[in-house]
Amino acid sequence: MADIVSERYALSLYEVAADEKKEKAYLDELAAVSEVFRQQPDFLKMLLTPSIALEDKQNVLRKVFEGRIETFLLNFLMLITEKGRVGLIHDMYQAYKEHYYFENGIVEVRAITAKPMSEALTEKLKAKMSAVTGKQVVLETSVDESILGGIVVKLGNEQFDTSLRTRLNEIAARLTNTIA
Repeated sequence: MADIVSERYALSLYEVAADEKKEKAYLDELAAVSEVFRQQPDFLKMLLTPSIALEDKQNVLRKVFEGRIETFLLNFLMLITEKGRVGLIHDMYQAYKEHYYFENGIVEVRAITAKPMSEALTEKLKAKMSAVTGKQVVLETSVDESILGGIVVKLGNEQFDTSLRTRLNEIAARLTNTIA
């Protein structure tokens, strides 16, 4: 969950995007910008370095992003750099995404399995979760061989764990309690 500063910046950006009817475009571009900073932490560090002049930082931002992202989003990056808030870009992206999802009736669901799910099973799970939540589902899948089998589904703060590892641990705990 993003802090209040990140949320306010994200909400301001969202309001501009909504005025321009470009909420999804801003979401996609903000995701790309966040990923650039995630992959290039030295770039972000440079923007946070007080000994580098603001003008130099803004020139670098222009060279990297101009023509690749919406002009307002570039100006937003320059503003948060000027205000010393660019280090919160990942939180701002998360807050923007959460707001976008809320406004558009979208829910993010994570599914963890021991082996990659087939396309048919992925679509079936997506449809089931959509029926349960009454919202459009964005499904993120990952593989964790340590769960042995079954599936772990995370929906917001809730987790539904039908993994073989969890069931074996429950049986072991019951046996330990029975013997003790």
